[in-house]
Formats: sequence, C-alpha cells, structure tokens
Amino acid sequence: MNANPLTAGTTRVGQPVELSPQAPQLYGRLARRAGLALLAWSRRQDERRTSSAVQLRRQAEQAGARARDDQFQRVALLGSPMA
Repeated sequence: MNANPLTAGTTRVGQPVELSPQAPQLYGRLARRAGLALLAWSRRQDERRTSSAVQLRRQAEQAGARARDDQFQRVALLGSPMA
C-alpha cells in the first residue's frame, strides 16, 4: 500500500487537502455506523406502530370521517331549496 497521502481537493487557493491512506477505511466505518443508526431508528419507528396504536389510529380516522360526513350532510341540507 502506498504510504503517501492523497490529494483530494483544495480548501483555499493553492492549499491542497491531503487524505491519508486510512481515509477510505474511516469512511467505511462511518458509513457502517450511519447505516446501523438508521437501522436502529427504523426499528424504533416500527415498535411505535404496534397493533394497538394502529387500531387507535384507524378508529380516530373513522370517527373523523363520520364527523366530516355529518357536517357535509348538514351543509347540504341548509343549502338545498325548500319545497
């Protein structure tokens, strides 16, 4: 393996940024840690979606739909011409 640092770009005009040969290993470790953190977050989100929570959410959605439909019917009755 080449022990010379790699030039990756510049921070200021004329000053190159040098990466050591260990940089790819560092980026690999960081990527793995970020992946594991995302996986843990995803699992926590799944745990929040328990069957009881899903059932409560569905009940709330149904109650909201019924309330909306009732209001729509009331408005429709108020706006209809009287015979």
